[in-house]
Amino acid sequence: MLDDNSASPASPGLWALAPNTPAPRSSAPPPSPYYCTTPIFYVNAAPHIGHLHSGVLADVLTRWHQLRYNGWSRDSPAPLGRGKTRAILATGTDEHGLKIQRAAQLAGKDPKGFCDDVSQHFRRLADEAGLGYHTFIRTTEPRHRDAVHAMWRALEDGGHIYKGKHEGWYSVSDEAFYPLAQTRRCRDDKSGEEWVEAIETGQRVEWTSEENYKFRMSAFRQPLIDWLEANPSAILPSTRHVEVLEEVRSGLDDLSISRPSSRLDWGLRVPGDDTQTIYVWVDALVNYLTVTGYPWTTAAASGEDSAAALLHRAWPASHHIVGKDILRFHAIYWPSLLLAANLPLPRQIVAHSHWTMEKAKMSKSRGNVVDPFHEMQTKGVDVVRCYLCRMGGGLATDSDWSEGTLLEFERKYLQGQLGNLASRIRGKKILARLPQADEQAGGKTATVSRPGPSASSYSAKLDSLLCSTPDDFSLRLERCEVGQAVEVVLNLLGACNSLVQSAEPWSPATAQEVVEAAVYYTYETLRLTASLLGPVMPVKMRELKQSMGLQLGEEKDDAWEEVIRVRDEVKVPLSGKMKPLFPRRDD
Repeated sequence: MLDDNSASPASPGLWALAPNTPAPRSSAPPPSPYYCTTPIFYVNAAPHIGHLHSGVLADVLTRWHQLRYNGWSRDSPAPLGRGKTRAILATGTDEHGLKIQRAAQLAGKDPKGFCDDVSQHFRRLADEAGLGYHTFIRTTEPRHRDAVHAMWRALEDGGHIYKGKHEGWYSVSDEAFYPLAQTRRCRDDKSGEEWVEAIETGQRVEWTSEENYKFRMSAFRQPLIDWLEANPSAILPSTRHVEVLEEVRSGLDDLSISRPSSRLDWGLRVPGDDTQTIYVWVDALVNYLTVTGYPWTTAAASGEDSAAALLHRAWPASHHIVGKDILRFHAIYWPSLLLAANLPLPRQIVAHSHWTMEKAKMSKSRGNVVDPFHEMQTKGVDVVRCYLCRMGGGLATDSDWSEGTLLEFERKYLQGQLGNLASRIRGKKILARLPQADEQAGGKTATVSRPGPSASSYSAKLDSLLCSTPDDFSLRLERCEVGQAVEVVLNLLGACNSLVQSAEPWSPATAQEVVEAAVYYTYETLRLTASLLGPVMPVKMRELKQSMGLQLGEEKDDAWEEVIRVRDEVKVPLSGKMKPLFPRRDD
């Protein structure tokens, strides 16, 4: 965790520009900080690997934008010389609703105490996973209540809310109403039990008939179609965009946005009507605005680079990271509500697929739920982060969790490619072949120059790969293809390992220029790897930089222009033993 700002999103000092870089005045609109969100997680049960997956994907994108764009949104870039700001990552917990009300009753606790306990597990998950969140939001906070009430009043003032009778099927587990066409009747042949369930999620539904408030969502069918057609990358992957567009084109019903308080006591009351409780999804979705200080005030926007103004400008969010099972709420309900309130729509909604085990959906009843705390404690945080990104970062298709696959991934790529490359190039036989130690560095480093144009064809190939890798990596992350971005770096590591294996720089028979070429390209490969995979494995890549003698915290070295620049020479530490980056396991 970089900072815990859950109590006060506009604390002084969080949003300072880099020293000695005053914000230039211009007629152009001021830039916006990058803002990425995870779903806020429902606290009816303990965290599972899917929650960790969402958090890691969001954290990687946030750290990437900090590296690549100095924390600014690429859709609202900062002018040259503007300096750095802090990219915003928000996560948290969704703590209202009938499901939680019932879970608290089963646990024999009051709802608030129940939420306090379970919310801490999700905060601990974020902390142990190294998520650099700016805000951990809870929907039981007073500031969130104020934001939800402000949104309700905006909808009400616009004439988008009316009171009416609602009859239909309701899933307590999904906290959602389903029309008849989205349900099916089921029967257990052995017991004779019959029930109705939602086709999409398989969760049981209950018939409800009640008076509540409704939102005129049907009025926003065409505006949603216009938005989706004009922004083909508004929802990723593209297959999800097509699905949502087809659903909207088929027609939208008005949305029930409250429940009688007599049935749902645990939630936020409708302003001016204590007999009704606000629908949990309306409550939950507004959290993304709460983080930015909504409802915004004139004072918050008056200071161009004040903490409150920067938070205000962070909306609309650059990325909402969600699981595919909650895409409808984020891609149809949420944009409709924002349009009705005259607020900008999120720039991109990224819906990732799920983790399965043996091709089956994870569930407690099957006993195949993966405990994220256990995995991080036994495998290592960065190992799990990298595995989630590489194997589950493809978005479009589900990934099958396998203990054996995870260990093989670590052995082949992290230990065999990255860790082995970092260790072998520091071998005594190789260091002894390097040029005389640099006296200006106290005799502790050797300087190795970049090979010239006459170098071997394999050296030239790797030189070209070093130059192209940052652009290839960037392209993948701009498309939120995290798994493919990791693969780009693994390909670079594979090419460098092949060069070292072919050159045999440890052999006395190897020519001096070949030894130096192998060392140079290995150091440049590792330096670039440490920077590009820093958002994926922040702790291990910091260790790698330290072992290479790179000065940490040097602003010019962290600048993107320096990261991508292939250096004319490298300085190789001649002392200090290199500890294994990814130690072998005894098992």
